[in-house]
Amino acid sequence: MRKKPVIVYVAHDVGGPGGMELHLEEVIQRLKNECELIVVSSSLKLKNAEGVRHIRIPVITRPVPVRLILFSIFASLRIVFLKRDILHTTGAIVFNRAEFSTVHFCHDGYLQAVGNTRSELNQSIWKKWNSRIAGGIARSMEKLVYRPERTKQLIAVSKRVKRELLAAFPYQEQEIAVIPNGVDLGRFKPCTQAEKIAFRSQYGLAESSTYLLFMGGDWSRKGLDLLVEAFVILADRYPDVGLLVVGKGDPQPYLQRLSESHRNRAVFVGKQPRPEEWMALSDIFVFPSSYETFSLVVHEAAAAGLTIFTTEVGGIEDLIRDGQDGIYIERDSRSLAEALAQVLEQPQAYRQLGTQARERVSPLTWEHTYREMMGQYQRMLTTTQNRGGRFEYVNRET
Repeated sequence: MRKKPVIVYVAHDVGGPGGMELHLEEVIQRLKNECELIVVSSSLKLKNAEGVRHIRIPVITRPVPVRLILFSIFASLRIVFLKRDILHTTGAIVFNRAEFSTVHFCHDGYLQAVGNTRSELNQSIWKKWNSRIAGGIARSMEKLVYRPERTKQLIAVSKRVKRELLAAFPYQEQEIAVIPNGVDLGRFKPCTQAEKIAFRSQYGLAESSTYLLFMGGDWSRKGLDLLVEAFVILADRYPDVGLLVVGKGDPQPYLQRLSESHRNRAVFVGKQPRPEEWMALSDIFVFPSSYETFSLVVHEAAAAGLTIFTTEVGGIEDLIRDGQDGIYIERDSRSLAEALAQVLEQPQAYRQLGTQARERVSPLTWEHTYREMMGQYQRMLTTTQNRGGRFEYVNRET
């Protein structure tokens, strides 16, 4: 029997909440059946860790800049002693030469697109400096690590990320692959009216209201302030419309923008362990983000069959076509309110957008992500000297 390849995955955290963590869990759970898998990370929160060898890198979690530096040093030293066929990193986080790095966020690309203006409402000076220093470390690591002689192949999660990487780093077109994130179609799916009412009753929400849903963290970048302002414009005209905000953040600066008569219609519920239920009980998903690389939450909203209003930012244009699978909006509260009013006036006319969105993203499952990744490994191993015959590849579709 041919020997299975040894693949080392490196990331800060594997499994648990977060888009990158979920991506890693979905790929690793499939990959461990066909490879000898070693995970180097600070935490491992897989639902089933059987078949995975974990090497924990113990570092402090705060402040973030110190954590980044310590992890890079300790993980790099530990990797030196690991025999492997492939080293696959999540971002520019270690100094070792690697075969692959999956890029979920290009810091240089973000600065070029948005500038150094990222901030939160009422953010402390300490948090601002913490963010700036961490960003500076991340950009420095990108410049050091994202070179073909150090990292052979980059894997971008969207076409936008690939364009950013090609513009910022010395790679050729064929040296950067695009493999999008997936979605669990069984978990995120359209629901019946009876199911919607049941979920609303479970969470104490009005059965007959029309709910606008915002989901995610980093509220300033993702435009929650614009949605709240649009809600203020619409609230008197549409007394049955409510606003749901799911995700981590301080609601007070946003609630203060609402009159007392409207505040009880804006519900902030924090992070939720079952986001699919909040999508199931909602009607319209609104996401006026200023910058994305691949928005997993828009992917999930599309799979859930929601009517989607979103800005045309990175990765989203790979999923949504304006007027066919959703509606593209400007980052302006008044134009957002006008666009939402059209749907609120004619809800039946726009319901088909959710059906089309579901069909559009249905091929982009986690199984698809995994198969594309396996294809990259197979090509790398079969073209690397003295390794071509060691890869025991199994076609999981047969």
